[in-house]
Amino acid sequence: MFKKTLCITGHKGVLAKNFIKKFNKSFKFYYYPQRIENLNDFKNWASKKKFNYFIHNAAIFKGKNIIKVNKTSSINLIKYLNKYKKTDYFLFISTAHVYGFSKKKFNENSKRKPKSRYGLSKKQVEDFIIKNKSRFNFKIGMARIFNFTHHLQKEGHFVPDVIKKIKKRKKIENINCYRDFIDIDDVCSAIYKILKNNYNGPINICSGKKINLVSIAKYMSKMVNKTPIIDKKRALDLFGDNSKLKALGLNKFRPVNKILNKFN
Repeated sequence: MFKKTLCITGHKGVLAKNFIKKFNKSFKFYYYPQRIENLNDFKNWASKKKFNYFIHNAAIFKGKNIIKVNKTSSINLIKYLNKYKKTDYFLFISTAHVYGFSKKKFNENSKRKPKSRYGLSKKQVEDFIIKNKSRFNFKIGMARIFNFTHHLQKEGHFVPDVIKKIKKRKKIENINCYRDFIDIDDVCSAIYKILKNNYNGPINICSGKKINLVSIAKYMSKMVNKTPIIDKKRALDLFGDNSKLKALGLNKFRPVNKILNKFN
């Protein structure tokens, strides 16, 4: 029996690495080996490949080229695939940061008001997809992923940064707020469910539970045996509704403490 083929960008990232490891027996993977800004390089590479699924995971989180990389390159890639490549399904890895902040759960129909350039760059690709959805020759999904962590994540992500600040006795600011944390293994399972169902449109990937980030900082402080210095000023909340994800059959999510214990 032939495996379904899956092309993925950003394959060196923590999320993609875990997805590939978890489902390496389910798909034949093609990893795009270069940066996505040069469309001609991608065309030359993709012209020699055939794939059933495409996951666009490549992105940057900050920097002056964030719009060029995350928005322009992504839209050019989608346009090329739609015109020249036969594929069954395209999954755009988006982010919960397209929403902004609220004291209420965000669902897929919530208004999107990104507060960061990263969130804006992802929203702009979503806008293109939504506007042109009737023109695509393949089904296309938008996975809005909420907070996840992994013990191999580098600095620049919440948990590694908190650990560093605790160790160096630096004040931790803007964490008296509620967020939605989901285990990376659950994120990978969610992506698999989305692919197998050819899910069309936006979908939240989240645990559906909110947790105050202060409690995470205190939990991690016990691991490093140092007392955290926390600014208790109230910050902004971002947590999600995962009803659509549950409808695809993903109903069990690992608790936060089991996620954090992997940092030991």
